[in-house]
Amino acid sequence: QTFVYERTRIDKVLLDPSTHQSIHRYLGEDSDESESDFLDVAGVYHGVHENSEAHVAGMDRMERFLSIWEEEGCNMISMSCKEHDEFAANSQFITHLMGRILGAQGLKATPIDTKGFQNVLKLVKTTNADSFDLFYGLYKYNSNSMEIINNLKMAMDDVVGKLLEKEGKNSSRL
Repeated sequence: QTFVYERTRIDKVLLDPSTHQSIHRYLGEDSDESESDFLDVAGVYHGVHENSEAHVAGMDRMERFLSIWEEEGCNMISMSCKEHDEFAANSQFITHLMGRILGAQGLKATPIDTKGFQNVLKLVKTTNADSFDLFYGLYKYNSNSMEIINNLKMAMDDVVGKLLEKEGKNSSRL
């Protein structure tokens, strides 16, 4: 799930890590990998940057491999492993975290649901349809996940504090 974790593990076992390229495609929760599923899908890759004959050959292989995905409509994005993990925590992990938290609330559809609430229910359904092991992996193998949890707690306290202040109540009881 995370490039830094996987890259560290791979570098320990490969004799020549310069020949390895990390790649991750994002299909999303509704994907069934049919022909049209690759259009406008992001794919992230990270190549090792060094000057060696093996690296030049590896880059050539990587360019040929990436062209296959690009021809299918994927948007292939080059980024560092560290940057990938920061983005993944800020998008994938927070999405799954919110879906799990909202799912724990036991939210149900009502006759007067707004579009926004329908989207919340869809988030709950799609994130809770994934295994808890996938969610746990997003947390365990990405060092940025705890920061997301802490930021969420602070944001919750801030928003609730503003509500209490508006009513003239002390927000220090949070």
